[in-house]
Amino acid sequence: MGFFGNPEKTNDFNVLSSFDYVDDFTSLVSPRFLNSDVRNSGLGNAQATISVSGRAGFWWLQTQSNTAGASALSGNISYRLDSWSQLSIAASFRVFTLPDGTDKYRIFLGFNSSYVATTAPTTNAVGLFLDEGNANWQAYTYSSSTGTITDTGVAAVADGSYNTFLTRANGSSSVDFVINNVVVATHSTNIPATTALSPFLSIAKTAGTNNRSLYVDWMRFSGQGNSRSLGVSA
Repeated sequence: MGFFGNPEKTNDFNVLSSFDYVDDFTSLVSPRFLNSDVRNSGLGNAQATISVSGRAGFWWLQTQSNTAGASALSGNISYRLDSWSQLSIAASFRVFTLPDGTDKYRIFLGFNSSYVATTAPTTNAVGLFLDEGNANWQAYTYSSSTGTITDTGVAAVADGSYNTFLTRANGSSSVDFVINNVVVATHSTNIPATTALSPFLSIAKTAGTNNRSLYVDWMRFSGQGNSRSLGVSA
């Protein structure tokens, strides 16, 4: 799959209006379009020696043994949902061990008002969420610390499989939550449409000393319908 997307050549006349980035994590140095953020001894690094049929390149997010260890792939806090007709973040990853009462942690994929790996998505955020209190993935939209939460009905698994998760904001009107290409929830309330957000995938520990981690096979970040234009053609 490799690395796709060229925001400077989306079309000939309105070259700032859309973008589409995919990272297959084939680089050993760093992720291509997001940044690795680690806190409290968490770890994030590329893995070049994983052999999984049909896949190539992985990013490993680890909490390590610290009770508050966290690792994230995140970007600039500069994306307002109301500035795009559609803005989405997607990832395919494997969960190794589910959170429980001893080793408590959360996973979040979406947009958050902070790029910091330890930041809980409960102030201004939209995304898919899992922690020790839920057997199923939860759909979150939070605006000014007021949330709408939907149980997707999709159970979290740690069976060696790689599953695909997508958070797609449709401007300021709604947010779709998609798991393995199926829309599992749509929210139209508590959408932080005018708040600057960061694309965000994180695993963050809140208790326990065992390492908890994700293998991320790929991530995709895309947007369309922004009103900007260079006003000239090359």
